[in-house]
Amino acid sequence: MPRANKTSFAILGLLAWRPMSGYDLKKLIEIGLSYIWHESYGSLYPTLDSLVRSGLATQREERRHGARRRHVYRITPKGRRALEAWLRAPTDLPRTKNELQLKFFLSSRRPLSESVRLLEEYRAQQLEVRELYADSERILRRAVDASELPDEVLEVLPPAEPPRSDASRRREALVFLLTLRHGVRHVEARLAWCDEALEALHAEMKENDDD
Repeated sequence: MPRANKTSFAILGLLAWRPMSGYDLKKLIEIGLSYIWHESYGSLYPTLDSLVRSGLATQREERRHGARRRHVYRITPKGRRALEAWLRAPTDLPRTKNELQLKFFLSSRRPLSESVRLLEEYRAQQLEVRELYADSERILRRAVDASELPDEVLEVLPPAEPPRSDASRRREALVFLLTLRHGVRHVEARLAWCDEALEALHAEMKENDDD
């Protein structure tokens, strides 16, 4: 098979759950993956076209209940084999591109006040992200207790047919929650680092009377 990027596997993984339109995929990525895998909407359809050309997915035009025609994508047996091979392969280490850290590093020869401003703005941004994650976490914890996915997800991903057991649905909600908790931990670490760095910078400014 042609060399596939990670976005291809993200889409194949979702199509393995059920056939979806491009719109369905976009909504599910926004709801379920936005905090771990960011993709622009513009890259979605080119990736789907590539999967179809490679024989990893198929495309079929459908119309439901008098609605507009839409293109529905399905994973193929070849696509399932490729997905299974990727899931079992060793995971690459993340490649970091952190704009904040780059700017902070390059601020080392500028007034300390500029470094402080940079971190204060970043800290405020991370506080907003933490609030968003907190809302999602409350929803997912209720989902685990109820052994059912949240309504926001079920709007895009209807329950499996035939219906699965409570234990299976609870496991799925739990994995969603633990994935979110990974993001929560990262935000908490960023905030802790901001507080540590700001404390050090303020002490240095006081010591050297640097504005």
